[in-house]
Amino acid sequence: MVRVNGLRNAATAAGLIIALTTVPSSRAAAQVTAAASIDAIALVLGFAPLTASGVNDLQFGSVIAGLVGTIADEAADGGRWDVSGEPGASVSLTFTLPTVLTGPGGDIPISFGASDGLIWDPFPTTFTTFNPNAVSVTTIIDNSGFPDDGTLTVGIIGSVAPALGTTTGTYTGTITLTVAYI
Repeated sequence: MVRVNGLRNAATAAGLIIALTTVPSSRAAAQVTAAASIDAIALVLGFAPLTASGVNDLQFGSVIAGLVGTIADEAADGGRWDVSGEPGASVSLTFTLPTVLTGPGGDIPISFGASDGLIWDPFPTTFTTFNPNAVSVTTIIDNSGFPDDGTLTVGIIGSVAPALGTTTGTYTGTITLTVAYI
C-alpha cells in the first residue's frame, strides 16, 4: 500500500484533488456590496403664498380747481387691494404714495392723512383706519364671511388740492401697496 500524504493510494489522492478543484470558492461567490434606499420625509407647517391685487382705483371724481377734493364713498371710490395669505399671520403694509398727480396742466398735490389707510372687515360695511404714511402691521383675517379663508381687504383714501386756474383734464398718479409676512 502506497501512502501519499497519509492517503492509502494515488487514486484516492487524485480523486480528492479533483473534488477540491471543482468545489466553488465561498469567497468568490460572496456579494461584496449592497445598497438600500429610504425616503426623507418632512411635514412642513409653512405659510400660504402671499398675494396682493389692486381691485379699485382711488377715484376723486370731478374736483373744482381752487378747492380740496375728497371721495364721496370709501367703499365705492376708495382705492382697494385684495390680499390673500396664511390665515392669522401677521403682515406689514407699506405704501409708496405719490405727492402729486400729473395731468395736462402740470402737477396737482395729493395728500394722505394719518387715518386714510383702511382695513375692511368685512368689505364693504366696516373698516378700521391706519396711517398709510408709515409701515402698518395687521393680521390676515377673514373679511368675506368664510372663516379662516386667509383674505384681507386694504383700502386708501386721501385728498387732492388743484390750484385755482388749473387746466381741466384727468390727473393721475400711482399708489403701490407692498405686503410682507413678518
